[in-house]
Amino acid sequence: MKSSAAWLFSSVSTAAGVAVLAFATLTASPAAAQIKIGFQAPLTGPAATDGVSAKVASELAVEHINAAGGVLGQKVELVTYDDQAKTDEAVFTANKLVGQNGVKFAVSGSYSASGRAAAPIFQAGKVPFISAYGVHPDITRSGDYAFRTVHLGQPQGRAAAKFIGDNLGIKDISVISMDNDYGQATLEGFKSAAGQFGIKVIGEYTYPLRDRQFGSIVASVKRDNPKAIYITGYFFTAGPLVSQIRAAGITVPIIGSQAFDAQKLIEIAGPAVEGVYIVGGLNRDRDNAELKTYLAEFQKRAGYPGENVGATVYSAIVLMADAIKRAGSTDPAKVRDALAATKNFSHLAGELVSFNQLREINMPMNVNVVKDGQFKHFAWIDDLKLLAPPTE
Repeated sequence: MKSSAAWLFSSVSTAAGVAVLAFATLTASPAAAQIKIGFQAPLTGPAATDGVSAKVASELAVEHINAAGGVLGQKVELVTYDDQAKTDEAVFTANKLVGQNGVKFAVSGSYSASGRAAAPIFQAGKVPFISAYGVHPDITRSGDYAFRTVHLGQPQGRAAAKFIGDNLGIKDISVISMDNDYGQATLEGFKSAAGQFGIKVIGEYTYPLRDRQFGSIVASVKRDNPKAIYITGYFFTAGPLVSQIRAAGITVPIIGSQAFDAQKLIEIAGPAVEGVYIVGGLNRDRDNAELKTYLAEFQKRAGYPGENVGATVYSAIVLMADAIKRAGSTDPAKVRDALAATKNFSHLAGELVSFNQLREINMPMNVNVVKDGQFKHFAWIDDLKLLAPPTE
């Protein structure tokens, strides 16, 4: 049976603006709300740009669900906490969601470290939990109530190897990776598939998350004289890094990881980011009415174009509501089973084909290129065998 989010759409007009709160916030009045979905996002701190996008997307999702009549005749209430992208805050707020707020369902709009910390708490409470964009494998390995609606770092890296080797036909490259869960998992996937596509890594460099000056790495890459550069990292590290690479006179293609997909990348790097490829970003050019509506409403609400983080969060919340509907019940065990049985769900990033036994997605991956200051679709990586997540 095809489960789609299309039934949830309606025309909803809301005032612009985002309230960044460090405490629980509700998107519906307590009297009207009956189904609580807990939500964690980094609304303050260094990851707040992504956290605010996640919060806007989460609110749009709940508003659309409720405007379409809710789920099982009940309104949905979003209970949001700021986890600051810190593990201790993720643990603290997850415990509050389960113990104090009594949520039966939860979604993480935060990074891998937060998701890894929170997932065991939701598992212990038998709360179906979706990690919208945290990519560390341990999140779903916490137990059978944990799901993920974004590609793991390893499949992202394998897709990048295929794109560089097959689509671009480039073999000699330098690799620059961020030294955290996301950066290293993606690098691991890339290196595991590089040989399959004839790629030779002629230089490999790592940087910490806090770095914004990359002079020594850029100088080393210039000495490598590669035919392309593959980079794993977030937009706030990628912007300065790409700018410094171009300022050094290095003109070869740059291929970035999924977390490059943020409007702030273009704002930070400006013309330097023209022609950069992003493996795993949101295909904004897809002819899909649901996506077009979302992008228009996100722009109106947030004041900037929609990006991958928000799209994955939106789809995770819509999927949770869809699973409750398909389960015909708010019993967490039945909803967990409905999530596991999901087939061909209309995710904003593409068609979510299914979940595997570790509750990881089987789904094609988009590749964008920055053209005229915008993210434009360039290619699909649709080899589901290559993109297959681990099964144990």
